[in-house]
Amino acid sequence: MKVILFRHEQGAIHAADAYARVLRRPGITIVTSGPGATNIFTGLANAYMDSSPVVAITGQVPTIMFGKDAFQETDMTGSTMTVTKFNILVRDAKKLAPAFKTAYKISIHGRPGPVLIDVPRDVQDRDVPEWSGEELEVPGLYKNIPEPDLTLISMAIKLLLEAERPVILVGGGVYWSNATDEVLKLAEMLQIPIVTTLPGKNAVPNNHPLVMGPVGMHGRLEADAALANSDLVLALGTRFSDRTVCNFKEFQKDRKIIHIDIDKSEIGKNVKPTIGIVGDVKKALQLILKLIPKAMVKNERFLNWLRNIRETFEKHVDELGNKVPGFAPWKVLKTIRQVAPPDIIVTTGVGSHQMWCEIHWQVCMPGTFITSAGLGTMGFGLPAAIGAAFAKPNTPILDIDGDGSFLMTMQNLAVVREHNLPIIVVIFNNTALGLVKQWQTHIYGGRVIASEFRRNPDFTKLADAFNIEGTRPESYEELKISIERAIRSREPLIIDVTLNTEYDIVVPWVKPGQWLINAQQPVGMNVNLVYS
Repeated sequence: MKVILFRHEQGAIHAADAYARVLRRPGITIVTSGPGATNIFTGLANAYMDSSPVVAITGQVPTIMFGKDAFQETDMTGSTMTVTKFNILVRDAKKLAPAFKTAYKISIHGRPGPVLIDVPRDVQDRDVPEWSGEELEVPGLYKNIPEPDLTLISMAIKLLLEAERPVILVGGGVYWSNATDEVLKLAEMLQIPIVTTLPGKNAVPNNHPLVMGPVGMHGRLEADAALANSDLVLALGTRFSDRTVCNFKEFQKDRKIIHIDIDKSEIGKNVKPTIGIVGDVKKALQLILKLIPKAMVKNERFLNWLRNIRETFEKHVDELGNKVPGFAPWKVLKTIRQVAPPDIIVTTGVGSHQMWCEIHWQVCMPGTFITSAGLGTMGFGLPAAIGAAFAKPNTPILDIDGDGSFLMTMQNLAVVREHNLPIIVVIFNNTALGLVKQWQTHIYGGRVIASEFRRNPDFTKLADAFNIEGTRPESYEELKISIERAIRSREPLIIDVTLNTEYDIVVPWVKPGQWLINAQQPVGMNVNLVYS
């Protein structure tokens, strides 16, 4: 067993989270009692929102001190009840091994999620008897995952065949189900455009001709147009987040919805489907592929319209990027993508840089884009990159971060140097909490309060303090050379990219409560998003 000592507990649990996402198996974190335990609460909530299997083991005061406000006594099972699939306080050393085995299995069973085991100090001190393989009896937690209902599958196929403008909405559940091949095969068979949620971006190759990209508040124009103009949505492993749907009333108007999800509680929670199928996405799609007729009429007109939007959008942002003095965020990402290998694993912090990645970073291989989607946890990027580096030690790792997000967990650079992890950190330096400032400027009447930094540290000197190389490129060519050299040398590198803040307004942007066709487009662009 290899133990990695982090410099803050939040970093440790984010790393375990990313490790779990990369390998599709639980990541484990161990912390002490009191503040050590409470410091992982955000990480538990993050893993819970993004359905990531993390096993957290926390220290606790001796059982004899329970209820006496002892030093570092904190009710961890009570406080984490809403952000874990399962938690337990182990009072008997004989139950330690069964508790761990049970928690581990629960974390990955069905819809993945975090679990917590709280271990009092006196229980830790006792001898643990030889384990015979038994588990704890936990009624209701090992729910059988039902096989997809064949009658509902047949009904879904009928709707798919009747639809004129069907769209596949890919959520994070497609990745956990390992159903990428099935999604692409069905899309290719029926020539259906694919749009994704932010977690679903990690589940399909973004360079596939049928993949329109992420949809929603900061989705791509062609993806927003696809979903808004669809007459049927096949939704796979998604909870229909408000950031994806934007306007629930409009979404449920004039379209049929087929929702397939392993979690029964998600069916009908946010969106009432025409057909709701509970079961594993991969198995459900395999049944659809087995039963659906092979010869289909392709709807090329709708697809060509969406592709034209994509081409127009790409041409416009490329031309705009060439005119922007200094660094334009989207062009930075495109420059890096040119020299980065297809299997590079990208993690992000949370903020405007993350939304730029949602729109412009091209995921070539599923499983290589790790971000905090549901909770939106600033500081996630660097520790997630560390977790990914331990999961895939021979794969290049890139943390695309913001200055504000990076500073929240940057002390874990010590772990990067200590273990010589070849992690590249690209900091989008806009001296602000970019998304907060964007909302204040464009929604709240320009009242910019507590979202701009009066002064940032010198990130190159900060890198040097950890004995890591830091650089501040002055051109895209210098940026490209720095990335290539870091990948080749397998040495950590921090790149401070000073953005042109005049153009750091993340668009497309569907403002709160508006519908997808009303997306604010890049300056100088006005494409009609209504199909006719």
